[in-house]
Amino acid sequence: MIKTTIDIGTNTMLMLIADYDKETSLVRTLLDIQRVPRLGKGVDSNRNILPESIQKAIDILNEYKGISSEYKSKTITATATSFIRDAHNRDEFIKSVKDSTGIQIEILSGSDEAKWTYLGGIYDKLDNSIGRITTIDIGGGSTEITTDFTLAKTLRELTHQEVTGKSMNIGSVRINEKFLNVHPPSFENIVSAEEFINEHLGQIDFDISGTKLIGLAGTVTTLGAIILGLDKFEADKVDNLVITISEIKIILRRLASMTLEELHFMGDYMTGRADIVIPGILILKCFMKKFGFDEVRVSTKGLRYGVFLKEVL
Repeated sequence: MIKTTIDIGTNTMLMLIADYDKETSLVRTLLDIQRVPRLGKGVDSNRNILPESIQKAIDILNEYKGISSEYKSKTITATATSFIRDAHNRDEFIKSVKDSTGIQIEILSGSDEAKWTYLGGIYDKLDNSIGRITTIDIGGGSTEITTDFTLAKTLRELTHQEVTGKSMNIGSVRINEKFLNVHPPSFENIVSAEEFINEHLGQIDFDISGTKLIGLAGTVTTLGAIILGLDKFEADKVDNLVITISEIKIILRRLASMTLEELHFMGDYMTGRADIVIPGILILKCFMKKFGFDEVRVSTKGLRYGVFLKEVL
């Protein structure tokens, strides 16, 4: 059963084409790619998706549609998250995309985004020795914190599992546009960004003590690539990497002293991300410090995998 899922985010558009085997309950990734158009540029300030962003989305979705057809995928499920939820002209965006590509975009609520991101992030890490899990998904427009209260043993149990999550309007693009759009950033701007982030983290009103932390999305995977000293992103090396908060603090200090050009030259994974990697890592550091996490395990999966599992199960 080959299906395509597309995650339309504030900074990236990710496409997964995967095959699900009902007999073995295995998910086989056929293609997992991304483009970095930053469709949500300026949404935090003017609450409108720019015309050029709409056209970028149409162009990429038509490209993805063609690739999906080559893989003989049966269906395409496209979901959108924070920046479209917040946009005044989201209906115009959805209609333009539908008219130009034939693809109907589903806007996920914050709670649905948290649940399916959680599912996609941990589905291949089902191990009773891990215990309870909390996930942090740092996107461009929002950050989702999700935890479970029961230990699912199978994929089907996982899709029906009750989870608790919170979606907050702190993302790497938002923080960059508000506080850290000059490189290197000033100490005062970093302090202001931390205060803003911690204020939002105060919205988390459920118990995550004693859980293991798994980090999802580009900030955490980029951090993993930096720690490993990679020139080119290698998912197999980054996935499951354990990063300590001490390592995060060291990397943050190092990056905060660099120019944008220096950040760009660190590796191919900095394309479209160089100016927002510091805000993203700052969100991760503030969260771990506030809730007492000493380490985070990297997952290169996420929402697109969760939506795929929702569709097949």
